[in-house]
Amino acid sequence: MENKFSKSINIIRDTESNFEYIPTPNSTMVVNQIVNDYKKGVRSFNIIGTYGTGKSAFLLALEQSLLGKKDYFKANFNSDSNFDFLKIIGSSNSIINTFSDFLDIKKSDNKQEEVLSELFNRYHNFKKPNKILFILVDEFGKFLEYASKNDPDKELYFIQQLAEFCNNPKHNIVLITTVHQSIDSYSYSLNKNQQQEWKKVKGRYREITFNEPVEQLLFLASSHISKKFKKTISEESLKRSIKLTYGTKAFSVNKDFVSNIGSKLFPLDLLSACTLTLSLQRYGQNERSLFSFLESSDHTGLESYNKSENPFYNLSCVYDYLIFNFYSYITSKYNPDFSSWTAIRSSIEEIERVIDVDLEDYIKTVKVIGLLNIYAAKGSILDLDFLSEYLETSCGINNSIKIINDLESRKIIRYRNHANKYILFEGTDLDIQTAIIEAGNKISEVSDITSLLSKHIQFDSVVAKQYYFKTGTPRRFDFIISDYPIHDTPEGQTDGYINLLFNDKLKNTLVQSESKKETEAIIYCYFKKSEEIKNLLFEIEKIQKVIDENKEDRVAKRELENIVESQNRLLNHYINESIYSGSKDINWFFAGENKTVNNKKDFNKLLSQVSYEVYSSTPIFINELVNKHKISSSIASAKNKYFKSLIYKWDKKDLDFDDGTFPPEKTIYLSLLKNNDINPSETISSKGVTVSKDSSFFKLWDASESFLNKAKKEEVKVSLFKEMLSNKPFKLKNGLIDFWIPTFLFLKREDYALFNQSGYIPNISEENLELIAKNPSKYYIKTFDIEGVKLDIFNSYRSFLEISSEKKFTNKSFIETIKPFIVFYNQLPEYAQQTRRLSNEAIKIREVITNSKDPEKTFFEGFPSALSISISSLKEDKKQLQLFTIKLQDAVRELRTSYDNLIQRFEEFICNEFMGETLEFNLYKKKLQTRFSSLKKHMLLSNQKTFVQRIDSQLDDKKSWLNSIAQATVGRTLESFNDEDEVMLYDKFKSLIIELDSLTNLSNLNVDESQEEVIGIKIDSFINKIDPKIVRLPKNKSKEVDKIKGKLLNNLGSDKTANLAAVVNLLKDLLK
Repeated sequence: MENKFSKSINIIRDTESNFEYIPTPNSTMVVNQIVNDYKKGVRSFNIIGTYGTGKSAFLLALEQSLLGKKDYFKANFNSDSNFDFLKIIGSSNSIINTFSDFLDIKKSDNKQEEVLSELFNRYHNFKKPNKILFILVDEFGKFLEYASKNDPDKELYFIQQLAEFCNNPKHNIVLITTVHQSIDSYSYSLNKNQQQEWKKVKGRYREITFNEPVEQLLFLASSHISKKFKKTISEESLKRSIKLTYGTKAFSVNKDFVSNIGSKLFPLDLLSACTLTLSLQRYGQNERSLFSFLESSDHTGLESYNKSENPFYNLSCVYDYLIFNFYSYITSKYNPDFSSWTAIRSSIEEIERVIDVDLEDYIKTVKVIGLLNIYAAKGSILDLDFLSEYLETSCGINNSIKIINDLESRKIIRYRNHANKYILFEGTDLDIQTAIIEAGNKISEVSDITSLLSKHIQFDSVVAKQYYFKTGTPRRFDFIISDYPIHDTPEGQTDGYINLLFNDKLKNTLVQSESKKETEAIIYCYFKKSEEIKNLLFEIEKIQKVIDENKEDRVAKRELENIVESQNRLLNHYINESIYSGSKDINWFFAGENKTVNNKKDFNKLLSQVSYEVYSSTPIFINELVNKHKISSSIASAKNKYFKSLIYKWDKKDLDFDDGTFPPEKTIYLSLLKNNDINPSETISSKGVTVSKDSSFFKLWDASESFLNKAKKEEVKVSLFKEMLSNKPFKLKNGLIDFWIPTFLFLKREDYALFNQSGYIPNISEENLELIAKNPSKYYIKTFDIEGVKLDIFNSYRSFLEISSEKKFTNKSFIETIKPFIVFYNQLPEYAQQTRRLSNEAIKIREVITNSKDPEKTFFEGFPSALSISISSLKEDKKQLQLFTIKLQDAVRELRTSYDNLIQRFEEFICNEFMGETLEFNLYKKKLQTRFSSLKKHMLLSNQKTFVQRIDSQLDDKKSWLNSIAQATVGRTLESFNDEDEVMLYDKFKSLIIELDSLTNLSNLNVDESQEEVIGIKIDSFINKIDPKIVRLPKNKSKEVDKIKGKLLNNLGSDKTANLAAVVNLLKDLLK
């Protein structure tokens, strides 16, 4: 009987038909895999193969082999086994109802249990020894498609129950299903929780890939084609076509096989047959197998293609068939070859736009190149010789070289020298799917999950919503991925961490123990199973490897980057959904306790719970403009205005803000102070400002006061105050801290002293408050702990200043006491601040004040030490305190009068040296003025003239007049003198007086200035005294004088000093 080809096998219908099956290495390997796994205890199998690969025929062949009807396979499950079969074909229906109908189960409230019970009965009723019951479910994918759209939870649960029932090692029941893609591929339309369940079901089945080699499918196809189609082409053309296929190495087929089968495939040329087979395996659907193509009657199939223009059913015809039958999938982004098909389509459109003649031949050429780029193996030779001959032989194009060159010149195709092939200009010759698979062998297995996750996954920070709503403080939690529990302190605007742990070697007990040790706001989320994440990361790394190897291929790179992006989204989605799914594979820990997180609501509750526990002292402060990490410029401006109101209007109701307006500075005051019953005007009360224990600000106030108390022992930087408030149990936001610290320090200003790098700040200004907020490290405080002898010393200062004594030391009384000392020193003339013409005690007291940066040390250590008095002696002997006070008074008096003493010494010098008696200011001033009244001032040098003008000054104030004289003499006023200046003053003053006296004598001579010139000569010498001489020279001798002068100049040398000495010595001789 003639072996009639059937385009499909039905495992029920064809059980008794005359069925012939050719076992292949692939099908034999699948049987061996099932037998081996069966012996290891696996009972549920899922065979995955694309349409047209013969899965149904394989199931029928396996059944007939086990029943002994045929000898296709040697399957040794158990010795002397007996087999029975239940066979079901999938449909777009409920798998529960289908099994129920098949097993003739009447209506039931629990069909799932009834089905499993009936299956067990069928197995039990099979009385033969060593029995094995096979349940074969062909087209299982249709049940899965139905389940994904109709009550997926119920349907999927039964599929899981069925697998678990068959996997029971107590039963010898084997479940074999066939699908066209992996089980989880049917779950894309479901939500993440359902997809998770789908993956669990997949794990119940042993997946086995079933794809027949191209040769086998071609062999089966050739058997059918050779009987249906007659050869209408010459043997020479057939041989050329076969030789082309073998020579191009586009497909890995056996040479002998090609020789035997090539002619039987006509009208398909061998290249088209191989391409078609591969494409149908890749894109095939239920009704679209290779054999569906062979029986196709549409205009693109073997029966109806345009034979007059195509000697063979060539690659161009294959393109038309695939586009006509698989258009939806080919043009979808799920198609791994999407970019390559798009490139073909774009190239065809470009040709249609620019080509008028031989249009179809141009389009055929592009289709051939495009399909070979997708399906031809690496290393294929697709050069000009091959392409032109193929176009001529198989496509009937006579001017192929001209077309190829024209397409290349128009930049529609291009030739890659290194690859020996033509490709589309906007296409790629990279087989992306194959390249990704090959990359899997080049990269290592994913071991460092944490580094890769950190590289690929993106987590947004999350805020504890409930906590924020109730307290006004946003608590931000950041995700950190690691392989071991972290113990980091949250810093900046981060308040806590969600630590995602990926490490299969960790144990729950260790994570819980580490969590118990941690006191910061760290929540640990431990992924006990990370296999799925590893797989996703492995896929991403494979794609990245292909990208790295093909950086020059822009089209492939773009497509691969899109795939990476999609995989990254999938990874992010998977982890995010897993976190909130309540999965048993994820454990949450905080403070050593296991926490339950079934959804995002539970997660956010946990964040708020952690925030309350860790930041238990945070006050309620509802002001979102201030209570944040960084305030805006407008709030910064409002801060300045708020500080100004606090400084100048602290004693006014509501800081004197208008009742009817609400500028930002007022809302800050209301939310920070008034709403918390903190009243700035209470600073003048005996108790000072207080905060109720019932206030949410009480803990903050108490901690702030404790900070002040720490400053009793030593000065403390304000930055430490900020550091305290920036950590638990407060961790206030910077915006609030920058308001709170300056505000609190102002409210408590009576209890401490404030310093900066320049020293003590007696009165706090709004500028100080602003700078404290901006640069707290540049400010420090000291809280005074003054009692006992220190209080006695303090009161002695007050007595000295004639201020009442204090029973309790306050900052106010301190300022009241220290201020006169600071003012006194600052008002001292510069001379008094630097002269050494003082007693040792006065100099030491001055040095203590000059170097003072801590008034407390100055008062209670510096002053006593400067006066050689110890604190211990003051404690033991009260008389010492009186002595100390007297000595201090003397030293201060000496400093205060030192400038007056300088004035007095200057006066004494004038009177003693030039008056010969002690005179009052007005008298010696008048005498000096009279002394030089006859001077001819136009004859004076500039310094002499200035000096005389100062003497003649009408100033009535003695200090002013003497200062002006000193300034004219040495260039400095008496107030700015140092001790050396005083010596210089006396010397120069005396010289000027002598000079002016000489000039006065000259002025008294009866001289006619128009007729003669008068010169006064005075030479000082340590050896020989030379009296001053006056030389009177008639002006009519000026020519003679100039002549002598010229001769003298001509005889002088080049050494100026020697010349001067010679002239002076000459004068000496002439004056003797």
